[in-house]
Amino acid sequence: MTATQKESTVNTQTIPKQILKTGVSLTARSVSPNTLQLANTIGLTNLLEHLQRLRERAEAGGSGTLESLLAKQELLDARQDVADLIQKTNLEVDFAIAAIEAEHQVYEEILAAFTSDRDKAVAKTNAIGFISNGALWAVCEALAIPGYKNSIYAIPSGIVGIPAGVVPSIASMWTLKQFGGKKKRSEVEPNMLAKIFGYPTNPDIEYPKSVWAFLNQVPADDPQGKRRIDQLVDRWIADANMSGFTDRNSKKQLDAITASVSQKKGLTINTLTSRSIMLQQLHAEVWKMKRLLLELTMVSMGEKTFNQS
Repeated sequence: MTATQKESTVNTQTIPKQILKTGVSLTARSVSPNTLQLANTIGLTNLLEHLQRLRERAEAGGSGTLESLLAKQELLDARQDVADLIQKTNLEVDFAIAAIEAEHQVYEEILAAFTSDRDKAVAKTNAIGFISNGALWAVCEALAIPGYKNSIYAIPSGIVGIPAGVVPSIASMWTLKQFGGKKKRSEVEPNMLAKIFGYPTNPDIEYPKSVWAFLNQVPADDPQGKRRIDQLVDRWIADANMSGFTDRNSKKQLDAITASVSQKKGLTINTLTSRSIMLQQLHAEVWKMKRLLLELTMVSMGEKTFNQS
């Protein structure tokens, strides 16, 4: 698709739906395919399989024997190794979420200020239009009151009546222009969306390996064959609530959305709204890793089975 072509799905979804469901069921005995995938990604598979063998050996060895005590000690050690790796991945998710939320809060504050300024400007323009309309029409009607002395005021009345109609019309057209809010030069402070679109990053906005691998994988149970990151971008393109993002190949849009390259008049209500929604949805999808981590924890505690076949 070239930069001049418009994607067929742009702003077609007025009521967005969830994507990338994990398939986790707390009542199922076995883990979901996506949980198995995550276990492979973070290097937990061999540890969990070893843990299950140790548990079976400990349960079969009876109690009180030296072999039983050794098996239980090995089981505890294996469970600790599993718990450490799960906790590390859990903290990596939190690390990414902390950065996403910090940026989201800043953009929401700026967006609130831009929206407030826009609303005040629109209210002021409307007030000028209404007041001038009322005042001019009052003068017009006063001049048009019939009487033997002021019939000569018919012409001035008509002259005053013209701006009485024109001024509110101009004010109404001006409010349409003001509705988009102020436009400022966009900043150069790359955000967590930068890496999603292939822009350079820095240590503050870098993703932990497990999170980045998760986003770049095709979900294990997904028939589309698309990476999670691509499905996210597809959703953003289709979302009718984000009119500021309509082309994944538009450098101008991506420069402003990722805050990577300064753009004249690039910081707008539309841009800030797009950033905010994108970050919220990215947060939601990354946080779904915790559902998979819970299943892996349940495996380590013997509440679920781990079966690769």
